Amino acid sequence: MSNASRAQFEANRNNAKHSSGPQSAQGKHRSSQNAYRHGLTGRVVVLPTEDMEAYNKFAKEIVDSLHPETPMETQFAQTIADSQWRLNRARTFEDGMVALGHFEEAGNFYAESPDIHAAMTAAKVFRDRSKDFMNLALYEQRIQRAQKEAMRQLKESKAERSSAIPPATPEIKTEETKPLVQTAVASAEAPLQPTPSEQIGFVYSSAEIDPVTPARIETSTPEKKAA
Repeated sequence: MSNASRAQFEANRNNAKHSSGPQSAQGKHRSSQNAYRHGLTGRVVVLPTEDMEAYNKFAKEIVDSLHPETPMETQFAQTIADSQWRLNRARTFEDGMVALGHFEEAGNFYAESPDIHAAMTAAKVFRDRSKDFMNLALYEQRIQRAQKEAMRQLKESKAERSSAIPPATPEIKTEETKPLVQTAVASAEAPLQPTPSEQIGFVYSSAEIDPVTPARIETSTPEKKAA
């Protein structure tokens, strides 16, 4: 950087420190809109009558619940949150249009009770401004389609990312590492080995074996030895 460029850079930085912002009414108005801009999109997503802090909390809860893991997935999740914020706002517009009728020609009549007056006023507003309500319904449908498309793209992104992860290698267990329970089950299911007597093929019962009785035992007495 040349000396002239460095000096200009330092001068600009010093001037910025002493800047008090825009001075004209138009500049101040444009600068005031920065408080309603979202940092991710740069768009004005909150109206001057709305609370930016409430929007940030609302959007963060929705984005966090969708669990995005990439910058693009975060963008899809933010679109879903913004779309829901706009849908809620559209429903507020609908309620406001009916409420406004109480202060206009639609509410300029007498009724026996406040409940009857409110019901009749809402009916007259809907009848006289049916085109406005139709436009509001089309506005909501466009937002819902955008929200649905963002949800589809988010799901596809997650599915592609999951399919790209290689499957885990299955653990190979040797005979030494097999659990004792599996060894016991395998032993119980193995066929019994024949005993030696079953291998020969002869089976005797206790009734077929001639027992040795005392009557068959020859006794030798001292008298027989002397004879």
